[in-house]
Amino acid sequence: MAIYTKFMAYLGDLMDTYKKIILAAFAVLIVGIGVPLASAQGNSIEYQYSAGIVTLNTDDISIRVTGNNQAPHFHWWDPNNPTVDYHVMFVKMFEANDTNADGVYTHGTDTMVGAPFALPTTGWDFSGFEVVEVDGNVTAVHFNFTTTTEFDPRAEGPGMDYGSLPNLDAFNVSIEVRVHLNLSIPGEMKFDLIVDGWDWTYEDSLLVLQFNITESNHGQVQGDSDPTGFHRTGTMFQFENGYFEYEETALAANNTLQVKASYGESTGLEAGEAVYLSFENFGEDTLEYDPILGIEPASAGFVLDPMTLTLIGGAVVVLLLVAVVAKRR
Repeated sequence: MAIYTKFMAYLGDLMDTYKKIILAAFAVLIVGIGVPLASAQGNSIEYQYSAGIVTLNTDDISIRVTGNNQAPHFHWWDPNNPTVDYHVMFVKMFEANDTNADGVYTHGTDTMVGAPFALPTTGWDFSGFEVVEVDGNVTAVHFNFTTTTEFDPRAEGPGMDYGSLPNLDAFNVSIEVRVHLNLSIPGEMKFDLIVDGWDWTYEDSLLVLQFNITESNHGQVQGDSDPTGFHRTGTMFQFENGYFEYEETALAANNTLQVKASYGESTGLEAGEAVYLSFENFGEDTLEYDPILGIEPASAGFVLDPMTLTLIGGAVVVLLLVAVVAKRR
């Protein structure tokens, strides 16, 4: 009877010990989950400007925005899987007829009215950074690239036959690209396009903005091939884990404009997939529009950094020592 009682007491002590081990293991699990979350909340934006190029980096997206020596060029990739880079070039804008009155430019059916305005290669002014900080961490970065350039819609040259189009003198066009990166929206960069000074030939024309989307191996400055898996879902053009999303409305003097998109072959020799955003006539007002570029987030799962793994490893060693001591009792 005494032996049985001692055995039951020992068994009770052993069960208490293992309960403590289980509770400790649970605590370790909570630490393992909580540390990455705390680390993510302390994330910050790294940014710099040099020679007409802005670079921006977070844990979710890396971006280069070029506003000098070429048309505005957005170049971005997934820093967690840096194998492929995505590129969007804002290459030109032009007035176009709307043959079937569907509000969208259809390449091969609708035609340009006059010459296209190819985006200038020089003269982009950088605004400097507007930075938002919280507790010493940079949580938002804003900046602008701006240009004002004379555009001749009836330029002379080989193949420039404008038929019966009304005469239209050269005019100044101002374009501003406002870029916004905010940690509250991980993996996305929003950019506003401001167009001012456009002179129209016809009141029922569309203004079309042409973007070309390409991809490259990571580290290449220019995109050299069509984006893999390019397709359209709603208002989003997707390619692997990158995307270009457009809004269905724009503003002109606080009036809402309808925006429609099409895609296909390029109007020129530009590489990649061409995306055409069509805006109804907004007269002499200023056009304001804000598309989005981004990276699809990685699938959910626990990603433990080296510090977290060290903490968990130390806790496991302690648990094993406790178990050994308990067994020797």
